[in-house]
Amino acid sequence: MKKLKSIFFLFVFVMAFNAQAQEPTVSEKLSTVDDKVNGILERLATDEADLGKLNKIKISGYMQAQYQNFESPSLLSSTQNYFSLRRVRVKFTYEAADGIKFVLTPDFSPGAFALKDAYVVLNDRWTKAFSLTAGKFNRPNYEVEYSSSQREMPERSKVIGALYPGERALGAKLEFNPVTLPIHLQLAVFNGGDGSNTNNAANENKDYDNYKDLMARVTYNLSLGSFGGLDFGAHGYFGTVKSITTKTLSSDYTTLSTIKYGDPLKRNWLGGEFQLFADVLGGLSVKGEYIAGKTATGGSTTGTIVTPNFQNNFAGYYLYFIKNIGKKNQFAFRMDYYDPNADITGKDVKVKGFTSTDLTTLASRMSGKSDLATTTYGFALHHYFDDNIRITAAYEIVQNEKVGTLGLLTEDYTQADGQKVVKGLDYGKVVNQNVFTLRIQAKF
Repeated sequence: MKKLKSIFFLFVFVMAFNAQAQEPTVSEKLSTVDDKVNGILERLATDEADLGKLNKIKISGYMQAQYQNFESPSLLSSTQNYFSLRRVRVKFTYEAADGIKFVLTPDFSPGAFALKDAYVVLNDRWTKAFSLTAGKFNRPNYEVEYSSSQREMPERSKVIGALYPGERALGAKLEFNPVTLPIHLQLAVFNGGDGSNTNNAANENKDYDNYKDLMARVTYNLSLGSFGGLDFGAHGYFGTVKSITTKTLSSDYTTLSTIKYGDPLKRNWLGGEFQLFADVLGGLSVKGEYIAGKTATGGSTTGTIVTPNFQNNFAGYYLYFIKNIGKKNQFAFRMDYYDPNADITGKDVKVKGFTSTDLTTLASRMSGKSDLATTTYGFALHHYFDDNIRITAAYEIVQNEKVGTLGLLTEDYTQADGQKVVKGLDYGKVVNQNVFTLRIQAKF
């Protein structure tokens, strides 16, 4: 019996010893916990890095819903009033690193989806004065670069719309903005020919020749103390359009010159600008710009008949007066003038023209509606519901330059929205092309 008890106790002792030997030590337990914690930290670090990338992305945008009424005298094939979405844009900005920024802005307007902006900005990290932009971006001009979400009138002035269709272009831009001086210099190079009839890829801003267009703009900011501030400057455009014919007609309809196929047609102009901001009577501003120079459109060849290129002198300007009314309202007035042919007056239309001596080889061309100047008086009242919502009521009075004799020029015309009115209208008097716009804008 004693022997059995001894064997039993020996067995229990051995089992207890084995169990104790198999149990992890304190250091082993701490090592296991440390491994688990390190695994969790690695996963958290990965998640934090991913969140850090997301934090570098900034999303903003705006939508403009509007109602418009066109006071057209004849609307046989067009709509006189309608609702629409003028702009539906989302802007993505990614700051990849200090001094490096990517911008992408699609426009989701119904039936008019387009990529508005797609560019990268490289900022100078040392002097903080230089930056380089490459891609598709706004041309260096005040009203072009002034965002549509902030502009005081529904659309840009006619001279800007004519010279810079689409506002943007593909190219590269170098900017100089020193920290110690209130001066801003911009120098840009673009593919060129955007919107011209010789560029079959005009809507994509693709290049179609070896010529490049240059733009330069300089502005200076002058402080006027407690009164406000004055910004003034100038910009120039130095570009070309490729000739696809062998003849060029000047805008006076008398000078015909010979040119080689593929040679450049000059499109050069200069502009001066100012923006006065005054902290008086609740705040007001006066802004304006004058632009004049020479532009050109390509001709064509049909069989053996050549339609000449057309190179014309033009002039245009706009002038804003903006007044704040309290903290929630704002009144704006703009006078907008554009003369596409400064060498032809209204009394010369259908009087001056080029007559070919051989219509089998060279087409004639007579002055017409495209030579008439247009003056627009715009009035707008804005109500800022809050920081994100702006309601605008605008009325624009469009005045065409009248031809010399009633009945001399009777043509169809195109409304402000691009629709054609098919009934012939006499430009011996003012054609009613006034537009009323009621717009609500939401920003985020």
